[in-house]
Amino acid sequence: MRLIPRSLAGRLRLAAVVAIVAALLLAGIAIALILQRFVIGQIDQRLDSQIFAIAAAVQRDGNGRLTVTTALNGPPFDRPGSGWAWQVVGPDGEIVSASLAGHAAMQLPPVHSGRFGNLPGLPEWFGALRSLGHPRSADGGDADGQPLHWRILDVPIRAETVTVAATAPYRAIYGPLRDALLPLALALAVLGFLLVGAMLAQVRLGLRPLTNLRAGLADIRAGRRSAISTDQPSEILPLVEEVNSLLADNAEGLARARRHVANLAHGLKTPLAALGLALEKRPAGAMARAVAVPSLDAMRDQLELMERLIRHHLARARAAALAGPARASTNVAARLSDLTGMMANIHRERGLAFDVSAAPDVAVAIETQDFDEILGNLLDNACKWARLRVTVSANTDDGRVVIDIDDDGLGLDATAMPEVMRPGHRIDEATPGHGFGLPIAAELVELYGGSLGLSRAPAGGLRARVVLPRSR
Repeated sequence: MRLIPRSLAGRLRLAAVVAIVAALLLAGIAIALILQRFVIGQIDQRLDSQIFAIAAAVQRDGNGRLTVTTALNGPPFDRPGSGWAWQVVGPDGEIVSASLAGHAAMQLPPVHSGRFGNLPGLPEWFGALRSLGHPRSADGGDADGQPLHWRILDVPIRAETVTVAATAPYRAIYGPLRDALLPLALALAVLGFLLVGAMLAQVRLGLRPLTNLRAGLADIRAGRRSAISTDQPSEILPLVEEVNSLLADNAEGLARARRHVANLAHGLKTPLAALGLALEKRPAGAMARAVAVPSLDAMRDQLELMERLIRHHLARARAAALAGPARASTNVAARLSDLTGMMANIHRERGLAFDVSAAPDVAVAIETQDFDEILGNLLDNACKWARLRVTVSANTDDGRVVIDIDDDGLGLDATAMPEVMRPGHRIDEATPGHGFGLPIAAELVELYGGSLGLSRAPAGGLRARVVLPRSR
């Protein structure tokens, strides 16, 4: 089990929660100790006042017995069993409060030695200082086992020393302390929830630029924008500028590669078509015998060489410049509308009808000009062979877009379909064309990770099915 989250937001939340809980616990403990010291201080003041009043009133009567000159049994020292009591203990007598009436004086517990009490010799030295008139604290219990807080003072009377002690029950300390700590704990809990809520809001607000940056990169990947917005915090702006610079360099490299490949393809297309036609329509008879067979073989070799060069450079340019087709995006319905309109104008003398079915939000991960070249070749081929109608439909299937182009012409035999996919091969010489449209379309589709297949259309003509990756 991973204790530290992988995400920055998770790490910030975890660190903030740990810090908040630790701070609140330390604050609670510190406040509790301060309150305890305050309450004990108040009890000590009350007990010390009683002790000093008794010390001022204690004396020996005419019979030599210890006595106090005034009544010092006011509340709460007058309630038996309350834990509030005082006593005076001398060498030969004792005096107790009304709360201890009928009982002997309680045994004195050892006083607190303080923080230096464990050092050798210091307890005796501090003990000698008790005669300076400062009461000392002690902890003990009464005869019933009730825990008591003691204050003890040695008071000199003439030539002797008597011990004056006053006690308070520990419930007088922890009762008020508990009453104060419960609201304090509730207040700290509420404060903790508020701090956690503020922390969550702060983390969300602080990391929002990263979320926006991720959305911007997703838009670039999907082809919806070409650069990231520079309206960013100062800490992220240098990164955004570097990414935009990299995108601009890649776009320029792509455009340069496409220009070179386009120039190469267009420069070789016409010679290839003419050479292919010359080989397919070479003259018969004496003129055919005038062309040597080796020359024909050389022409075929050159034709295949030029075809391989085009394929090679086209594939390298696509693969290197695009770095994956997901960065491009083309709306299918919009382009089909333009392409069918253009084909209807080109073949207007035939009066063909076009049925186009495509959802308006479907897009393919392919450059627009490549999509136009693929679908343009396939639509042009369908228009050449259709009798009355050309049907185009686009559907989505598990992250792909399937585009079917059907005509109602004569169609092709199953054995002839692979032949028309070969460059320069034609089935009907009477129809205009060079035999390169379908192979070029197939090449482009394959470069984008798609497929192009031919089959018989439901209306009896030819169906060309193009499968392309869907734009995310």
